[in-house]
Amino acid sequence: MEKRNIFYIIGIVAVLGIVFISQQGVFTNFGQAAQAAISGYWAKGTNWASSSAYQPLSAEAQKRGEIIGDELNSGKEKISENVLQKVGDYFSGITDSIVHPGNNSCDVPTK
Repeated sequence: MEKRNIFYIIGIVAVLGIVFISQQGVFTNFGQAAQAAISGYWAKGTNWASSSAYQPLSAEAQKRGEIIGDELNSGKEKISENVLQKVGDYFSGITDSIVHPGNNSCDVPTK
């Protein structure tokens, strides 16, 4: 057998051994102690993540969200002004065609 295959076999046997031993009643206290330690580390990690990572990211996301919102609002205002200008130009052309029937001014004037 290759050396690599031996490591795979040893790894599989080790995992199966740990699974078997963990199911025995002898290690119940060890499991409870490990669970308490892990939950303590988990709580510390959660506190660190919320204070060190979440707060700065949240503030930055809110600031950038406000910038994007302002840009969207200014874009919407420009679009509405453009649409109103085009509609006004169209109705102006219709009015000119009624007032001056000989001219072909119903087309939207180009600028």
